[in-house]
Amino acid sequence: MKFFLYGDHLNPTQLKRRAPEHQFLMLASLPEHTIKFCRWSSQWRCGLASVTPSPGEQVWGAIFDVTDEDLKLMDCFEEDVPPNTFRQVQVSVLTEAGEKILVTTYAANPIGKFKPKAHYLDWVMKGLKHWKLPEEALETWKSYAPQ
Repeated sequence: MKFFLYGDHLNPTQLKRRAPEHQFLMLASLPEHTIKFCRWSSQWRCGLASVTPSPGEQVWGAIFDVTDEDLKLMDCFEEDVPPNTFRQVQVSVLTEAGEKILVTTYAANPIGKFKPKAHYLDWVMKGLKHWKLPEEALETWKSYAPQ
C-alpha cells in the first residue's frame, strides 16, 4: 500500500520500529493542508502533529510502500495515544515531478490545541533531513518551535 508519511513518522528510528518492511518511493507534498497539533502525546508530553485542510498551504512528506504487517504496527502507534485517535484517510499528493497520486495517510480526530516541544520537533527534523526534504519543509517545522 502506498502511504504518505509526515512529521515524526519520517524519523528513521521510528519508521524502522513502526514499519520495518517499508520501502521509500519518493518525496511528495499534500496540497491544501497544514500541520496542526490537535492531539496530546503521553510519550512526548506535548502536542502531536496531524494534517488538516488549509487552503493555500502544503505539508511535505514522503510516499512509502508499506506491508499489511507494517500497517498493523503503525496503527498501534505504540499505544502512545488512545485507540482510533488517528484514522487512515485517502488523499491526493503531488510528487516532485508534479504527478498526482492517490495514497493513504493518517489524520487525527482533533480534541484541542496543543503545543509541540523542542525535543519532539528535533525528532521530526532528523527525519526531514534524513529523507532530504526541501528547505521549505524544514523552515515550516522550525516555525512550530516554542517561543
